[in-house]
Amino acid sequence: MKRGRTEQIQYAVAQYLKRRQYVDTEGSLKGAKLFQTAEEMAANLTVQTESGSANIVSAAPCQSDPQQYETQYSRLRTFLAEAEVPWAKEVSSVLYPLFVYLHLDMVRCGLKGAVDGFYSRFHGAFLQDNEQRATVEQLRHVLTMQDVTANPKLNAFLEHKYVVHLTEPAYSYLLRYLQSEDNTALCRALSTHVQVEVTASRRTDYQLYGAAGGPTAVPNSTSSWAGVDGAEGGEGVEVPAGIPQSEVALEALQDCIKKVREGPPSLTTVCFYAFHHTEQLLNAAEVSADSRLLAAGFDSSAVKLWSLRARKLKAKPHQADVSHIRLACDVLEEEADEEDSSGSEIKTMRGHSGPVFRTAFLTDSSGLLSCSEDTSIRYWDLGSFTNTALYQGHAYPVWDVDVSPCSLYFASGSHDRTARLWTFSRTYPLRLYAGHLADVDCVKFHPNSNYLATGSTDKTVRLWSTQQGGSVRLFTGHRGPVLSLAFSPNGKYLASAGEDQRIKLWDLALGTLFKDLRGHTDSVTSLSFSPDSSLVASSSMDNSVRVWDIRNSHGGTLVDGSSSELVGLYTGNTSNVLNVQFMACNLLLVTGTAQEKAEQ
Repeated sequence: MKRGRTEQIQYAVAQYLKRRQYVDTEGSLKGAKLFQTAEEMAANLTVQTESGSANIVSAAPCQSDPQQYETQYSRLRTFLAEAEVPWAKEVSSVLYPLFVYLHLDMVRCGLKGAVDGFYSRFHGAFLQDNEQRATVEQLRHVLTMQDVTANPKLNAFLEHKYVVHLTEPAYSYLLRYLQSEDNTALCRALSTHVQVEVTASRRTDYQLYGAAGGPTAVPNSTSSWAGVDGAEGGEGVEVPAGIPQSEVALEALQDCIKKVREGPPSLTTVCFYAFHHTEQLLNAAEVSADSRLLAAGFDSSAVKLWSLRARKLKAKPHQADVSHIRLACDVLEEEADEEDSSGSEIKTMRGHSGPVFRTAFLTDSSGLLSCSEDTSIRYWDLGSFTNTALYQGHAYPVWDVDVSPCSLYFASGSHDRTARLWTFSRTYPLRLYAGHLADVDCVKFHPNSNYLATGSTDKTVRLWSTQQGGSVRLFTGHRGPVLSLAFSPNGKYLASAGEDQRIKLWDLALGTLFKDLRGHTDSVTSLSFSPDSSLVASSSMDNSVRVWDIRNSHGGTLVDGSSSELVGLYTGNTSNVLNVQFMACNLLLVTGTAQEKAEQ
């Protein structure tokens, strides 16, 4: 007998299930519908959509304890009142529907004594709002389900779901609380009667929105009741406008961005740290990346550390040594440590046997490197303020040291005409970069750590491959020793300067000179790029700090002969400017020595 198409499909499926050892396959497939019309499919989808509700808290079976309602509701109310997070007030919008539904649930269960106590304790919190007050006052006379059925407003509460709008952080905050303790009564009421609509996070004031409809408020804590089919019985839910809605607003935003990028830069804020009474013994100074610490190297072979914040410097407690047996006499050591536990604003670290020429913080400010005339490099642990590593390899004084962006390596330049690459876990150099004809005065890592730049007394700048050790670029053009280097954060440019009073910007991709900046009247001692690579700051022995816009020039040559790229000139009562550093917030930190007043 010829089978129809439906029977053929059923037979093939039944045979397959038999081979897979499924039992009673013919009975389960009998009468199964293998196709649907468009109308049937639309009806099924509608039923699935209307019977399901997104973002509903999972329900838990209700316990028989009549006091659980009051206990769990009181605990939630106290928790939200004492919480110091910004979402507590928003989550408080669930207290009103919970109060109503818990009250009605206790009426349904016949818990008359618990209902009276619950109502008298919590109803006063909802008497300020007129709408809530009207509903709450009606609950006072409800004792049986017949009373609920006879009251149209309360009956509407049971027949429809109450909608509460919460942002994502507030919804997560509510879920974490419900999962923290036994909140079965609350979970049951939320899952059965409350529909939590999770909206996007609250927008900020500086976002642009279309002017046609005006800004639309995010319903962070608004609430209303909705039918089971999702259609609200009150006013419509406002939809947050999280992005610009009109092309006019988008064009205005793009125009603002273009003006910021192409227009003249805003002058940066300058913070100057001046050293007094140094007696010309200060060689180097540097501020940590987090602006917490200031380190300086002196001719007296000392490295000094200052705290730039209110918190004093205090060594961390020593870790317990299980190999050490503590005796009664060790109490004296403990008392000495306790006296020092108050901390101090300055720490002096000694270990070098010659003048300290440079200091460099690690990226996370957990350690400090210093180089000295004694041919060594020392690592200082800023947790205990002690010297924990000594790196030796140079045969002559070490002039400069620099740490790679991720603190994986550090490099040094020396009077022995070489630069060397080190890692913190080895006391010997990993690479030696030889090629300069005189002292290597400065070293600087490229932002990607794959290249190392060196400046020399031989008036040249070289770019080296960190791993291969070979020279990949040679920049010539300076008329004196190169004393300072700086890479732009975007990795495109290298700035160099020195005793010829010129700042030269090199295009690394082309290997050519990009800009030649004039203006300083003495040797340039330090360079630094702004975070967006648009500005470069320079300090000089002429006691000035200059800021240059390298994107474009603003007019012709200035009166004093400075390049047209100059956008800022800062001078003060200083005898020597040692270092300039752009911080992450576009703050320019300058360190130097103050002019001492002449004795009368």
